[in-house]
Amino acid sequence: MQTALFSGGETIIAEGAHGDTAFLVVSGLVEVSVSKAGKTKTLGTLGPGETFGEMSLLDPGPRSATVRALGNTECTVTSYDEFIASIQENPQRAALFMRTLVRRLRQMNERMASEDPGRRGLRAMFRDWQSSTHELPEDNVPLVHWTILM
Repeated sequence: MQTALFSGGETIIAEGAHGDTAFLVVSGLVEVSVSKAGKTKTLGTLGPGETFGEMSLLDPGPRSATVRALGNTECTVTSYDEFIASIQENPQRAALFMRTLVRRLRQMNERMASEDPGRRGLRAMFRDWQSSTHELPEDNVPLVHWTILM
């Protein structure tokens, strides 16, 4: 893992660009946005302890969003190869990581199914989801943190 420093306004990852790294925000804030038909929509902000780009640790490929630093931001960066080597050394890490991804996907599916898209925007739904990820799941097992990858 490496440490990366970004200045305010700097693009960390660009939607559509190939990705094979994930980031853990150590300090600062980042903004997550998507573009469609020339219009950019901000989905939310992420701060210390939150991750982005984690899908590329399982399936390197095009980025699904753009992430920009909102101010001076420090991140820990993990590559696909580092992640694969880490889970080969300890397969339980893979199970925990995948459990977290599946939990996030289920939460998003539930929220999308329960919301009336005409009443609320994706941004509001993302904020609700983002705030719920800080709670312990029903089994009281905390979500995976990057410290297990070290």
